[in-house]
Amino acid sequence: MLAAATVAAALVPSSAAATGGSPFTEYGPVPSSLPVGGVCEVEFDHNGKLWVEQYLSSQVARFDPGTGQFQNFDTPMPLSVPGGMDLDGQGNLWMPGVTSNSLIRVDTSDGTMSEVLLPWANAFQTEVLNLPLHVGLGLSNDIAWGADNALWFTLGGLDSIGRYDPATGAFSKYPVPGEILGQVHSLFGIMKPGPGRTIVFGVPQMNKIGMVDVDTKAITQFTMPTPLSFPVGVRTAPSDGSIWVGESLGMKIARINAATGQITEYPLLGVHGLLTSILGDLLGGSLGNPLPMPGPIAEGSDGNIYVSISFPAAFALGNQVMRFNPGTGEVKMWPTPSSASYPCDINVHDPGKVWMGLLTPNKIAKFDMAAAN
Repeated sequence: MLAAATVAAALVPSSAAATGGSPFTEYGPVPSSLPVGGVCEVEFDHNGKLWVEQYLSSQVARFDPGTGQFQNFDTPMPLSVPGGMDLDGQGNLWMPGVTSNSLIRVDTSDGTMSEVLLPWANAFQTEVLNLPLHVGLGLSNDIAWGADNALWFTLGGLDSIGRYDPATGAFSKYPVPGEILGQVHSLFGIMKPGPGRTIVFGVPQMNKIGMVDVDTKAITQFTMPTPLSFPVGVRTAPSDGSIWVGESLGMKIARINAATGQITEYPLLGVHGLLTSILGDLLGGSLGNPLPMPGPIAEGSDGNIYVSISFPAAFALGNQVMRFNPGTGEVKMWPTPSSASYPCDINVHDPGKVWMGLLTPNKIAKFDMAAAN
């Protein structure tokens, strides 16, 4: 089953832009079958269209930055809870269905979808009212395309990570050494391409970042120096292969040298960090949790590190994006035009820009690096 709707996007200029310039532009709300569709991860396809995950409404939207239009698509199974997305080598979009125990393939040319059921932990499968219903305990919530031309995905319900080869249809799974409470990993774990021929992933309940070699399948773990830091954001910097981490409860970001294992942490709380956050809200006219609780993180095209300041659970209701200069250590934060927006993901594949999903207002936002200077 497939449903689609095309809607003209409303351009929402921030209040700060009218009074002195905000680097943000918001678009939306994203069309959804629910008042809050769960806008989170955003990913560009090979044609420059931005795909927007809506995990609460089990939909995916396609946004055209040129026309400002959205087109919305339902996942094959209702209530599938689509997770994080990535493109394969042919430009197909893939995402796990967290509750449907499947991987979902999206043809980015027309939005048609197909499912590949995970071979483990199936709990229920039937046809009701001609709707495919299948659930399981794998609880995969994020996916990444590896240098081995395979899809790697979290599998927290089984305390493992998984691999799927689209060319052969073969599945494999690899237990994460020492993992307990993998269900927490399922809720908050992020998986991304790593340095060289590796994949990196967060194991927040163990206070670790994992890295798997896609050839040998060996898993290396890095324990964060700050206890109970809850590392969720993880991304590899293209410039030097370093791994950057958002330590949400530790209120720090960290840089990992994968070759040496050295970890350098940068505290964000302090008086300066907290005051910067509060003042940014007051001057920008947007309110949110002022604590610098970092989530997703990435190196921008300008060499700076960008971080969504929102613990990866909606109750924190942060509303800022942070820029960190790794050369000078300078930190600066900007509030989104929408209050308590919960920036749920960031994407830096558009040079000079940072795109993100805003969960609570059901919008997407674009941050212009040049306008922030």
